[in-house]
Amino acid sequence: MQPISTMTNTSLSEKSLNNGTSDIEKEDLGDEISLEPYDPSKISIDHQNVNLGSIIENLQHNEIRLDPEFQRLGDLWSDSKKSQLIESILLGLPLPSFYFSEEDSGRWEVVDGLQRLSTFKSFIVDKTLSLHGLEFLKEYEEKKYDDLSREDKRKISGFKVNLYLIKKQTPKNVKFLIFKKVNTGGIILTPQEMRHALNQGTPAILIKELAESDEFKKATDNKVPSKRQEDRDFVNRFVAFYILGYTDKYGGNLDEFMNTGMGEISKLRENELNSLRENFKAAMTLSHKVFYRDAFRKKLTPKDNRKPISKALYDSISVNFAWLSSEERKKLLFKREEFKKNLMLLYADNEETFLKSISTGTASTTSVKNRFEKIKSIIIKTLASDN
Repeated sequence: MQPISTMTNTSLSEKSLNNGTSDIEKEDLGDEISLEPYDPSKISIDHQNVNLGSIIENLQHNEIRLDPEFQRLGDLWSDSKKSQLIESILLGLPLPSFYFSEEDSGRWEVVDGLQRLSTFKSFIVDKTLSLHGLEFLKEYEEKKYDDLSREDKRKISGFKVNLYLIKKQTPKNVKFLIFKKVNTGGIILTPQEMRHALNQGTPAILIKELAESDEFKKATDNKVPSKRQEDRDFVNRFVAFYILGYTDKYGGNLDEFMNTGMGEISKLRENELNSLRENFKAAMTLSHKVFYRDAFRKKLTPKDNRKPISKALYDSISVNFAWLSSEERKKLLFKREEFKKNLMLLYADNEETFLKSISTGTASTTSVKNRFEKIKSIIIKTLASDN
């Protein structure tokens, strides 16, 4: 974490800005580099061909995480789609493979197959689903699990499925890569949902808490949705740069960096967690007070139309604000008009480097370093002025 005391010492056309109706600017990350090297010997994936009955037994004993807080909302299929899945099994049609990740506790996290598992739970475990909308087995309409014959129940429990279990010793960043490659179902995980899945406990709880804070909602004008964990993506981005910085530990892969940053939360002591929490909220409050409803939006001139929220502007401003001392924040707030003027001068710089760094190729090491240091420089300039 870098205090302001360690800080050291641009115009694109508006065509590069997203002027659509979305409240969040579509980000051009550029070409992210591949994962850092890892030890292949630590990758352990167990392939099994098992009876569906064994997976159902795991569901009955709560050994597979199906909590809607995990990954994304579960149980999203309609009853007819669920029914057609059960129909496929009764017809003996093959199912796609299931992918799980092993927690330290031994429980399984779902990587791919959540909707199918939710169907098995509602039909076989909870027994709340009545079959309807079937395409072939019309005689099974309105039947529940207990209405099936013993033969049909044996057919379901003995049905063979493939599963892949990513063992707990596999590095989290490699797990994250596997999540991205195999998550091909109808409802694909967002990167933040994957990070949430891999970083249960304190990291997931803290990110959720900060995303739901009044300070974050006020700073973003309540425009960042919680659906698909978009709000947590913003907070995770802040946390990664706040804890790890933007120089030595950032290698050009933003997804990997954010996953690492979220994992670092579990290493923080209680006083460090409290400091992170307080500085995040202070940064959000300062952002709102300085910019009001234009926080984290590209305002090139005082009369410029309101733009969508820029994630790249969000990370460079919010984290730099968080690294300030309480006295520095008070002084910057007092000089907010001068700070905003200096920010507009950055946008208008003939070298165009700052506006490029928050508009195109925003995940590159050059863009990240440029925008963080440019924001840092105008903070120093504003605080040092006699105006």
